[in-house]
Amino acid sequence: MIRRVVYDIEFRVIVKEKLNAVDSVLLTGSCQELGEWIPQKCLPLNRESSSATEEIWSTKVKISRTGHTKIYYRYLIAQIVPCDDDMNLIIKKWETFKEPRVIECDKWPKIDNNNDITTIASGTTQTVDNADEFPAIFGTYKGICRIDIGWLTGQTEIQLRFLSNSLQIWSAKLRNNKFSLKVSPIDLSYQQDSEEVSTDSPVQQYSPISKIFIQSAVLRKNCCETSFQSDYGAIIEKDDYLIIKIQTFEPENVAYHIDFYLVDDNAHIRKHVGFAYVLPVHSNQELGDNKHLTRIVPIIGLKHNPIGQVKIDVQLITPLKDIVQKFFVSSSKYWRQGRRVVNVGHRGLGKTNAEHIPSKPHQQQENSKTKSSVGNENNTNGYDHDSSARLSLTPPIPLARPVQSRFISENTLASFKAAFEAGADFVEFDVQLSKDKIPVVYHDFQVAITLKRKEPQAELFLVGVKDLSLPQLQSLKIYHASKRDALKLEDDLDDDDQNTPSITNLPSSSSTSPSIDHIKDKSTAQTDQQHLPQQSAKKFRSLFPTLQELFEQLDPHLGFNVEVKYAMEYRQGGSEQAHYFERNDYIDCILHCLMAYAGKRVIVISTFDPDCASMLRLKQNLFPVLFLTQGEILTYPQFLDMRTWTVDIGLFFVVAEHLSGLAAPVGPVMSSAFVKRVKENGKLLFVWGDEASSKEVIRTLVELRVDGLIYDRISELQDEPATTENVFIAEEREELEVFNRLRTQQLEQQHSQLLQELERLKSIRDNNGKLITEVLTAIDSTKDFKDLM
Repeated sequence: MIRRVVYDIEFRVIVKEKLNAVDSVLLTGSCQELGEWIPQKCLPLNRESSSATEEIWSTKVKISRTGHTKIYYRYLIAQIVPCDDDMNLIIKKWETFKEPRVIECDKWPKIDNNNDITTIASGTTQTVDNADEFPAIFGTYKGICRIDIGWLTGQTEIQLRFLSNSLQIWSAKLRNNKFSLKVSPIDLSYQQDSEEVSTDSPVQQYSPISKIFIQSAVLRKNCCETSFQSDYGAIIEKDDYLIIKIQTFEPENVAYHIDFYLVDDNAHIRKHVGFAYVLPVHSNQELGDNKHLTRIVPIIGLKHNPIGQVKIDVQLITPLKDIVQKFFVSSSKYWRQGRRVVNVGHRGLGKTNAEHIPSKPHQQQENSKTKSSVGNENNTNGYDHDSSARLSLTPPIPLARPVQSRFISENTLASFKAAFEAGADFVEFDVQLSKDKIPVVYHDFQVAITLKRKEPQAELFLVGVKDLSLPQLQSLKIYHASKRDALKLEDDLDDDDQNTPSITNLPSSSSTSPSIDHIKDKSTAQTDQQHLPQQSAKKFRSLFPTLQELFEQLDPHLGFNVEVKYAMEYRQGGSEQAHYFERNDYIDCILHCLMAYAGKRVIVISTFDPDCASMLRLKQNLFPVLFLTQGEILTYPQFLDMRTWTVDIGLFFVVAEHLSGLAAPVGPVMSSAFVKRVKENGKLLFVWGDEASSKEVIRTLVELRVDGLIYDRISELQDEPATTENVFIAEEREELEVFNRLRTQQLEQQHSQLLQELERLKSIRDNNGKLITEVLTAIDSTKDFKDLM
């Protein structure tokens, strides 16, 4: 008979802050009674007491156990939103210790009910390992403080963004003043008798806010501020970037009222001068080609006359569907304390394609001088994330790029495998979607294709990767976009050989570049065959491997730095790729693939697009997200989004959006002050750029204690490539050694205990033997005595 044990457990936690009226503390855990880590099944606690500085919450739960004696759990703060008899949560904070809180039930005293199958254990202060930790302190466990924001469990986030130049005041009396604005959500599904809006009070209450969560973030040149809105909202100054974030399960029922206040530094009360309305934003179909919705609404004065207008950039972030994300904490989300600087192979062994120099968009062909200057402004030897922009009409400038020791095309399985064998901890690669929405690994947004012809001179056509399906990408004769202006092409190979280095990955002609004959040399082919199985050599060399293939073909100890590509707009006009995917659908396809095949592999996601970074952070809770920034490098064309303009603004954005870290170019990172600022904010710092492909620079960055180095030629720049070991293999071996030592100690302790028990039993046996002998002797003596009688 299996005995069932019922534990009557009291949970009590102290929250060291005053919570909002709509907020609750909840409990989630590993057993059915605690919801099995599922957000919709969390257990609400009851507020015991509340003060200006802290609150105490508690509850009692009966937990039935038939086998496991350990119960794991976490606390969270969330806003409960009832909807169709379900408990929906807007998670605001949750405990993210790598190891959750634990209750070891087998250490508790039990009350045996004789023949009853139920054994009851009652616990109060025994609800935690250490009685000193009862009641618990939210976010603190065993001396470790760890709290993170939540993710979208089903709600939608609407971001309203305001720049300083988006506010235009027509009134001459108000034009040169400073203003603050406050956004108030309006629940259109709520009906109230009086819809009069009083202009006397600075704080207007339009509807219940129990179903809506709103907060703001302000990015400034020297700081960032993330908080709940004050009575008068946030002040917008020159070069500020104000983001108002609203989360709701019913975006179609939420409109927005914007109040404008006159800022007077000498007055405590600000004058209300006008207001504006924004209708609900709930459909991606409203978005334009640049995937942003821009709304310009009039500002109405208190006398109901228009006094100006405000331009609002709107971004809609929808939850990731069809995947239930639980309160699990993946080990890949945490950077191990004391870990050495990780080596990240840029596109595997390094980039091999010739750089493609884009021209400024909307340039007139007759202005040759301007076109020439644009070509000079673009980087010819940097990290070419923008290399698929519009092509220059002038031939590309040759690159003096070092040659790989073994010529293997970038972003191929062969390159990634070789990087791992050379000791790389991660490989960095670019992921985008094909026309049939399959995540593929390729760098540029465009490729050049040609019709097969006999003549030596061929005409190339640019086609977006997004416009070709996966079978088309893997079967067509495809050239790198930098060959768009080539006059002659080698066309002596079959179509099936389109992915060999001699066609698709030729470096630009220079004295340091290998010739076609050299690349096709038999010795090189033999070297490749030594590292790749004969039957899969062609597949490993092929371009456009799918993200799924990388997971299936590469060693699980090799970390992935997945750069999510997305076409961005340029500050001078135009974009990297027109008519691109809608962001939410694009990100969801990539995340579904990552979650389906990630397993225990360590994964870091990065992107240059700030909106994609926000989405990647809000849609999932497993993988760390890094914001890639080119900073102040003038050789790159500047993007329109001001969050990309400097590394400092990039860091502020990372802090405001709760991203895991920043991936910055070498130049700014060589300053110890910048590295210190990143570390003070508790963020990761990866470094990229051609300058990183130098042993001297690498040594300097290692001394500065950056977290990751992304560079080319990783097989040649390792100090001891033959002995360099993947960091995750080393850490796994160390953990296994620690486990084996502990296991050995446990076995030795058990062996010692068994020996002691054996000695005890032997002693008992010997004593019993002596006792038996004495009894027998006494019996014999008694018998002899009777015989004498």
